[in-house]
Amino acid sequence: MNMKQPDHTTFREWLYLEPDGELKAGERSSLQQHLAACASCRQERRELVAFNEMVDESKIAVGQDFTVEVMTGLPATGWETRSPRTWLAAVVAVLLLGIGSALLIGGAGQEAMSAVPIAAAAAVWELLSSSALAGAGMLAASWKGLGIAFQDVLGQSVWNIVAFGVLILCLDLLLLRYLVRRRTADAKSDHNQT
Repeated sequence: MNMKQPDHTTFREWLYLEPDGELKAGERSSLQQHLAACASCRQERRELVAFNEMVDESKIAVGQDFTVEVMTGLPATGWETRSPRTWLAAVVAVLLLGIGSALLIGGAGQEAMSAVPIAAAAAVWELLSSSALAGAGMLAASWKGLGIAFQDVLGQSVWNIVAFGVLILCLDLLLLRYLVRRRTADAKSDHNQT
């Protein structure tokens, strides 16, 4: 098996990967052979080792409860600060559906009353609760999926971020053009009416 010899740039990249244990055994041995022959890479490795030692010496020990302190110090996010008003529409809808089902069961007559209306009410309640749970799960998964998709698309290259920025800029300009055109049209119509 004839393997191509890595170039000098690859060896320089391997210098930075070696301290992290990212190199395979064959790559490590190739790097050692290259270091024996290349003075500039040996110098860069000495500087890298000195830098890593300096970083290791300057590390600060973090307390056990550091994560808890940081998380409690953060402000609450938008979805954590829910006021009772945000749930008002959902509560009203559940109450209306419950009252409607009770009226339907109660107004159905003696035949329906003998068919265990409590079981029907429990089935309606189970339907409402499982629908709410499924809706909440789908909403969370949708937002998480959108976030992952955007992260994947925008993280592939800088050009994707630039293209996304240009798209947003064009949409902003289109909106501004629409607003200016509408404002001038309103001003003309006001001027013509007087």
